[in-house]
Amino acid sequence: MSDKNEKWNDLLNQSFEYPEALSGVENRLEKRIIKKQRNRRTLLSSISAIAASLLFVILVNTSTAFASIVSDIPLIGKLAEYVKFDKGLSNAVENDYVQEVNLTAWDENEKLLLPYVIADEKNLVLFFQLPQEFKQESNQWVNIKLQEMFDGISGEKIEGFSYSTSSLPAEGREQNNGLIMQDYHFSEGNLPRSIDIEVIVEMETFINSQDERVVFDEVAETEKGPIIEEIGTFRFHIDFEKFGEPITYVLNENQIIMGQEIIVEDMVVYPTGTEVTFRFPKENTAWIKGLELEVEQTGDILYKGSNGISGTHDEENNWMRVYIESNYFEEPKKQELVIKGIRLLDKEEEFITIDLDNKTINPVIDGTELQEVIKHSGKADLIFSTITTNDDSFGMFSHQYKDEEGNYYEYKEEGSYITDSLMKTKITVEYPVSGKIILQRSLTPKLLLEEPIRISLPLQE
Repeated sequence: MSDKNEKWNDLLNQSFEYPEALSGVENRLEKRIIKKQRNRRTLLSSISAIAASLLFVILVNTSTAFASIVSDIPLIGKLAEYVKFDKGLSNAVENDYVQEVNLTAWDENEKLLLPYVIADEKNLVLFFQLPQEFKQESNQWVNIKLQEMFDGISGEKIEGFSYSTSSLPAEGREQNNGLIMQDYHFSEGNLPRSIDIEVIVEMETFINSQDERVVFDEVAETEKGPIIEEIGTFRFHIDFEKFGEPITYVLNENQIIMGQEIIVEDMVVYPTGTEVTFRFPKENTAWIKGLELEVEQTGDILYKGSNGISGTHDEENNWMRVYIESNYFEEPKKQELVIKGIRLLDKEEEFITIDLDNKTINPVIDGTELQEVIKHSGKADLIFSTITTNDDSFGMFSHQYKDEEGNYYEYKEEGSYITDSLMKTKITVEYPVSGKIILQRSLTPKLLLEEPIRISLPLQE
């Protein structure tokens, strides 16, 4: 290993642990997208410093030593510093797998920069940048939302993908050089070699103080949420350089985890991320809703879960693809796929009936209770409390629900926060005549394995 690589790895090891990202996700594949967190920060009337640290997806700590070392890497140090908490992207930068596009788009007097992209046939990472003259107040966040994406050659609309995006607060903007990252995953096809993309830049202004967290049951009904202003629409045409060829490991390993059978089919490593595919027999008594994975290599180098979308699955829960960081540029003497945790949903407890008048859940869900029902204007705020492990946060329900008469409804947002391994979740539903609704559970608390399952991976030739 070169001196440069040793210095790079030493710096990564010295960095504090990356906080689990709270990402806004465009759910283009509906229920089939698995996210680390499905929370929307706009549900909170104010945001504490702790919440801000979770929302700021790429928050970095700078140092003179780090700046001096990244200057030796043949890419601009700003980008290297920005991605240093993702080992896969960090390795892509270090190994020159970055395309410098230096694009600028205008909407009247406003402009948006797109200096860099990292892409392979399944993943696209866009690094937008706000110009220095862009005005932003201390209580404002900048969001970038995808509007449309087209094949740059055929002109056909591109579908079958999902994406996560970071947001940029005024605090820390200078520290991360105004960069905003979007991470796209093409689970139902491949990324074309040329695309036209249209995005909207929004400014989110918070009216209430950001210095104090306001818990759900203390929020007044008249409390105002953030004001969202559209800054402009920006269009870019991107032609990609040749994609790196993926590395495929065929495994076909059968494992039993907590009484449920799983088949580890294969692991495909791309330059920007890794996909691990699992299949689940119909005879299982529980749906497998999530798996916590790592790739461990010689020297204890770990490649962990992705920071945005953590996986996809089919509607029947027959298979799942779990995404972790890429180890594409590593050539270890030994490597293992490690299964550390699982999310299980008993098939008989997938649908639950909520009695709003009596605040009950049927069937009873171990570790979860309906703590509060707040009625207002034909609606009801439901606040659930759930025991979790290691402050694990997750989205509890599908956004579609029904009443006892079979009428379907949809709620727009699900908010949560955690204190001392107790997660509180809030949703707002229509108040039915019968006083009862039926919710579909989506994710469950993570269960850590006493003995992680280790699967040896063949070495690259």
